Amino acid sequence: MELIVLSNGHEARVELEHLGSGIEVKIEDRRYLVDTVATNGAVRSLIIEGRQFEVAVRSREESRYQISYRGSIEEVEVLDPLTHLARQGFDSRSQEGLGRVTAYMPGRVVELLVQEGDEVTVGQGLVVLEAMKMENEIQAERAGVVKKVFVSAGQPVEGGDPLFELG
Repeated sequence: MELIVLSNGHEARVELEHLGSGIEVKIEDRRYLVDTVATNGAVRSLIIEGRQFEVAVRSREESRYQISYRGSIEEVEVLDPLTHLARQGFDSRSQEGLGRVTAYMPGRVVELLVQEGDEVTVGQGLVVLEAMKMENEIQAERAGVVKKVFVSAGQPVEGGDPLFELG
């Protein structure tokens, strides 16, 4: 499984592979063998390359987590690669002008969640795309009004095709 982890302005590509003896974690070009056990509530005991760590992991909101280790607290966001690409597909010409939401890869429009004229808030779902056998909800990166809808349900799209225009 591949994930994108965002923390303090940094982005890391993480790959996880379940093995009989634990999980192999690849972060960028380093590999770690990790054994993990839930101990008490949000606390997990990790053994990484023979060293034990106890961390608390608390879910904050969708895809956001608070990680505590030895008195240090860090907020992280964990995204699947398609959601991360979808976020990058939002090409805002300016924060106050029109913003175009584009398809991040080839796929099919499963469902439109808004119509022209609808007001949207940051994080509100706009469209559901199916790509690589996964359904992904594309969300608004900023508040605005849907000025133009370029697609319809069932329509195939290519990477970079316009989906919506927000004003």
